[in-house]
Amino acid sequence: MQRALCVRPAFSVRLIDSLYRGYRVGSMLIWEPPVGHRPKAGRYQELEGRPRWWILDGQQRGTSYAGAFGRRPAWLPEELWASMGGPELEVAVRFTSSGGIQFRTHQPGRARHIRLADLVTDAGGEVRLLLEEAGYSPTDALVEQALELRTGLLRYVLPIEWLAAEWPDAAENFIRRNPSLKPEERSLCSLSIAFEQLQREHIDVLVRTARDAGFACALDRRQLNLVLQDFLPRDARRGQGRWARSAAVSRAVERTKQSVTQVIAFLHRHGITGDALLWSPPAARVLCALFDRFPQAAGASFTWRWLAHAAAGQFYPGGPHSSRPRQDVRAVLAAASFEEAAALLAVHSAPGPAPRLKAAQLVRPSASKRRLLGAAGTLYAMACAHRVCGPVIDFADPTMVFPDPRMLPRLLWPTAGAEVSLAAWALLGEGSAERIRASGGWSRLVFEHLDVPPGGLAAHQLTAPPGGPVMLPVEQQLKLRAEAMADVINAFLETAGPLAAPDCGF
Repeated sequence: MQRALCVRPAFSVRLIDSLYRGYRVGSMLIWEPPVGHRPKAGRYQELEGRPRWWILDGQQRGTSYAGAFGRRPAWLPEELWASMGGPELEVAVRFTSSGGIQFRTHQPGRARHIRLADLVTDAGGEVRLLLEEAGYSPTDALVEQALELRTGLLRYVLPIEWLAAEWPDAAENFIRRNPSLKPEERSLCSLSIAFEQLQREHIDVLVRTARDAGFACALDRRQLNLVLQDFLPRDARRGQGRWARSAAVSRAVERTKQSVTQVIAFLHRHGITGDALLWSPPAARVLCALFDRFPQAAGASFTWRWLAHAAAGQFYPGGPHSSRPRQDVRAVLAAASFEEAAALLAVHSAPGPAPRLKAAQLVRPSASKRRLLGAAGTLYAMACAHRVCGPVIDFADPTMVFPDPRMLPRLLWPTAGAEVSLAAWALLGEGSAERIRASGGWSRLVFEHLDVPPGGLAAHQLTAPPGGPVMLPVEQQLKLRAEAMADVINAFLETAGPLAAPDCGF
């Protein structure tokens, strides 16, 4: 109830397989609130004229079980079910030549696979027809095996536990059933039970907003909850959220919404158009606190310079300068003025001018699902947004100029090993990316087909590929481009200058 519902087709397959093999499956915990505490809204739909229940634990199991048979759980609205990929949970069965049974994710048109939804709704001779349509030779033995499976599927049940208790006991029950919960998950659990509308009407909406803006990781449910916690009164944070006053929670939610909206606009404006270009999700949390306390910070030069210095701090000769987002947030929220907050952030930043980057530091930047291009990618994107190398235009649509949110990191050379080099990526729209992929990478053919002007190439640190039989190896092109990109980043850092505490200009 308080955690993000992870819709994973593989989980549905394992769940059905576990039930088929008789393995133990954890129970669902359903809470029936006392008559005096009937939730008015929240994550679950109200069933008019029927008792109201809450699923405290096991929602993923229940959702995956229903989805495996092509059914939408009654507690999830159709729009949410579609947006979360619920139909992808459907499971199919395959009968092997050795007499075994395999469960797979359903893919329409896949040979020798039968949807569980079709199998459980058909009986008798219709099972034989299902087998024929799937590409099997329906022998009597195979038909009997399919019918036995059908009977077993209809007999499967998920274990359910019922809890009739007051809401503080319901929260504590859930927490004790899940001892591995992170602190932020515990706090969100407490808030969710005490304030039923928090998840569906507020947090879920923010999660979707951040995802649509390109920040599904940097502003995920965990980060958003941390921001919300920052804005709650001290005595209502962490595990004490269940005792918070409604007015205080409402104010914190509204502050979270406003600050997140400002942060997304700020990041886009300065070139951070998505998760791949933001090396540190906690930096967004600091910005939320800063913009909440001092709205003028969104337009101050100090703010983007602070972000640039924080990213550059990963390249200091003595090792990365460790960030302290929690301390930064506390300092910002306690500051009496923007000038004081800026001074505190500057003190917490690495001293002196930003280090100069070398091309070798761009060849293999730290890469992960959350931070694809690392701190170097953040600095390069900011440099492009500030037009250090001139307007960065899209090749296929020259009217699209970075930092247009549609321009994202796209691979120029889909070569093994190139993915971890910043020089292998360019900030382009989907149209340019499709043409480059269709041609197997950046080449003379793509250059001529897109008719890229010389100035457009220079802004991307690219040169026109040589024509004729002469081919420049990709490794050499990556090396040359990395050197040019390092020069652009260093020029941007020189423009940013030292992060002096008194400098809070606009």
